Amino acid sequence: MNTIKLPSLITLGLFACTACAQDAPEGWSGFLLNNVTVQQSTEDALRNRPSPFRANLVTHTGGRLLDFFTLQFKSGDWSFMGAYSDNRTLGGGSAYSLTNPMTFGVNTVETSGSNREAVDFKSGLQELAATYRKNGTLLMLGKIDTANWYLADPIFSGDLNNGNDYANAATRVVAPPFPSAAVVARQDFGNGLSLTGIVGDAFGDRETINAARNLAQGDLAYVLELNFQDAKQHYQLTLNHIDAFRFYDKDAVWPGPGDKTPQVDAVMVGASYRFDTHWAGFGRISYSKGDAQLEDLNVLAGVRYDLDKFYALLSQSVTRVGTNNTPYQRGAKGDSTWVSELTLNYKVHRLVTVGITYDMLNTSGDALLAKDGGWNGARHNQIVGLRVTSFLPF
Repeated sequence: MNTIKLPSLITLGLFACTACAQDAPEGWSGFLLNNVTVQQSTEDALRNRPSPFRANLVTHTGGRLLDFFTLQFKSGDWSFMGAYSDNRTLGGGSAYSLTNPMTFGVNTVETSGSNREAVDFKSGLQELAATYRKNGTLLMLGKIDTANWYLADPIFSGDLNNGNDYANAATRVVAPPFPSAAVVARQDFGNGLSLTGIVGDAFGDRETINAARNLAQGDLAYVLELNFQDAKQHYQLTLNHIDAFRFYDKDAVWPGPGDKTPQVDAVMVGASYRFDTHWAGFGRISYSKGDAQLEDLNVLAGVRYDLDKFYALLSQSVTRVGTNNTPYQRGAKGDSTWVSELTLNYKVHRLVTVGITYDMLNTSGDALLAKDGGWNGARHNQIVGLRVTSFLPF
């Protein structure tokens, strides 16, 4: 099946989807998520991958505006959902996140025919899927951002259950999510135990319906995750594999025509425990193996403290650089990057939170990675960020 026919079939049969609430009412429902983030660091960082198609973006400031809209229709055991996202930089020439461990920034390359140009936004259809739930079984099929369906941690995710309040915590070495044509299956066994399986396109275009271009070439991704959780504790084992793939968003390819990113395997073990109404602790160990991985081992530990409308998270992580082939030779294989993070959050309203985040980064080597602030050869970096997050269900 070619890349033209498959998205057409998905379009005919499915509707957009994001994380579907178990207790969603019959009929129509939805929500709007808005996030505004601004950041300032003491050192310059590289905020996009080196590319022949655009100048390198190097900055010590960052700004992001994110709006995410989803709409669901539920009838009996079936639900059909749509999601649309707009994610763009704030300010001329700035990058949206200096601390985001999953990306070099929202700035990317857009291909239109034979022309390529730099863009500083991601905007368009994100998900299109149908979901069936019955007796603890969930089955979802469609164009899915699978990042919403694994690595969940409700004990300390905090900010309106979307995780925006712990920035660097826990996912620096995890292979990237693959938001495209996929199947998600989850079985709840009772007593807090569940198993989730995901299979789908190795990556894909988040901004159009043109999914499954990698899948059509036989390039797949897989996740298997075991969870145990109750009101006080959460334990998790996640296995992740991504085949070598070519296509990213906006028709961009890795890193040029005919090339593929190397395959990646990852394993993650996480735990969190709520000691009382005020204190919770969490930790995670992650390891990933792949020739394109800048970092391959991460260990994190942290605590959360709640008091009335305030909650704070404090974490310490250490991550190992996994290659000597780092952007502009900042950092070297075997270096350790230490990230100390403090986030203070205030619930302005049950639907609105404000957060201030402070990160201190240090390296055991001669320089931080370019993405962490080592562009000018610095061994230390400090980052302060302010965000406002709103969640409006309807």
